[in-house]
Amino acid sequence: MKTPSREAWLESLRSLLNDAFTLQQKGALGARIGRAYGMVDGYMRALVELGVASQKELALVVAQERTKRLGPASASVAAETTSDTLAA
Repeated sequence: MKTPSREAWLESLRSLLNDAFTLQQKGALGARIGRAYGMVDGYMRALVELGVASQKELALVVAQERTKRLGPASASVAAETTSDTLAA
């Protein structure tokens, strides 16, 4: 029996993340979203414990998939300068 490659494991993680983000976007019930994110969490923990990927590598995968599916985590906001702001 052949062991899956690192890329195959990371692709499975991407698929689990996509499922969780899809449920979140659709406004699914909290229990379904929680179960989906729990599966992602458990899968990532297994990858770290098996030495397949580091926490930093997995964080990068999560950030990339989140950005693809939900957009950037934050946006730049131009600060308005008013006399009230300067007085504070």
